[in-house]
Amino acid sequence: MWIDVPGSKVQRSRNLFLFLNFLIEINYHGEVSVKGAYFPTPCGGINNRRRVIMRIRDVMTKDPVTVNSDTLVFDARKIMKEKNFRRLPVVEKGKLVGIVTLQDINEAVPAPTSSSSAHEYYSVYSKMKVNEIMKANPFTVTPDTPFEQALKIGQDKKISSYLVVENGKLVGIATESDLVRFVTRVLGLQDEGARITIEGLGGKPGELHQVISILDQHTTPILSMMSFQKADKNEWMIVLRLKTKNPGPIVNDLKKGGLKVTTVA
Repeated sequence: MWIDVPGSKVQRSRNLFLFLNFLIEINYHGEVSVKGAYFPTPCGGINNRRRVIMRIRDVMTKDPVTVNSDTLVFDARKIMKEKNFRRLPVVEKGKLVGIVTLQDINEAVPAPTSSSSAHEYYSVYSKMKVNEIMKANPFTVTPDTPFEQALKIGQDKKISSYLVVENGKLVGIATESDLVRFVTRVLGLQDEGARITIEGLGGKPGELHQVISILDQHTTPILSMMSFQKADKNEWMIVLRLKTKNPGPIVNDLKKGGLKVTTVA
């Protein structure tokens, strides 16, 4: 079953989860693999594809930086600024009790607009503690939560990060930055290779098998593969990232096979 997201614009934060949903393939056992993702093997064919079972533990940042409920908001904001964070889990006696975000701080203590309000601002700001503005008892997932389930939770609950708890202890956090790193890895963007776009698919059976067979003949590993249905036509296009510096012979054989190659980069 393929999950597709309508439209083409990918925005930050929650909309990133929609984009990731597009990249996920779910099998009948509830296991998750990256949609069309192939990893370097002796050849790039279907029989050599490895299903990647994705869990939150594969994406999360382990042992995240935390604060306690008595931490001053001033100090929490300082930590966020120094480490370029937008949120901090709040832990008390080893137990997760809340989360505080930069948005929470900005809403609780608006920036001063005059010298008189500045005095009041610093008076309040210097004494305020995290437990006064944090979101208590936040939603959590476990390290083994299936990735597609977490994505659905993110959309339903309108959250853009996951606190990961195991045996009552906070063990990780998955944020937008973690997901971007995940997408980079999934799409093979960190590996040198070539990108080939093939359009006009869907008119006859066996087209994908034909593409894979040609790649097999050239023993070319597939770094990633994504399929898109064109909005204005009843046809599909696929974008391949291949582990090769010389895609020319592959492109020639694709064209000889009657496939419409539109982009090579």
